[in-house]
Parts: sequence; C-alpha cells; structure tokens
Amino acid sequence: MSFRYLKTSQPIPGQGMSHTLYEVEGEEQINRMLTYIPDTAKIALYPNPPVKKLFAPERCEESSQEEFHRIWEEGSN
Repeated sequence: MSFRYLKTSQPIPGQGMSHTLYEVEGEEQINRMLTYIPDTAKIALYPNPPVKKLFAPERCEESSQEEFHRIWEEGSN
C-alpha cells in the first residue's frame, strides 16, 4: 500500500498557524489525518477521519512520511 502525504495551513487567531496533515491513499482517499498547532503544542489525531475524501488536493502542499509519523507519535504520547 502506497501513501502520499499532504498538508494545509491556516492561521488560528490567538494560537498561531494550524497545520492539517493527511495520509492519502490513491488520488483522494484519506486514510488518517492530524492537526497540529506548533505554538501551543496542540495535536489532534484522527485515525478514522470524519472526512474520507480529500477536497481540492491541488491546494495542498507536499509533506513527507517522516513529518506525518513524527507528529503522529508526539500526539500519541
């Protein structure tokens, strides 16, 4: 099984930038996702994400397996 890793970012007033990272299978199928706000160290993990299909993948930046797994591990602890 081969995954791609993508991310989006947006400012959250009073908290800093929020990053949402996606583990995507195929073209648009979201396997797992997480949100991360570095300034507050908040991490939310979604092993069974509420959204299953990636909307507008062309608006996402490329991420990496290493980045996704590192943040996932931080959020699991």
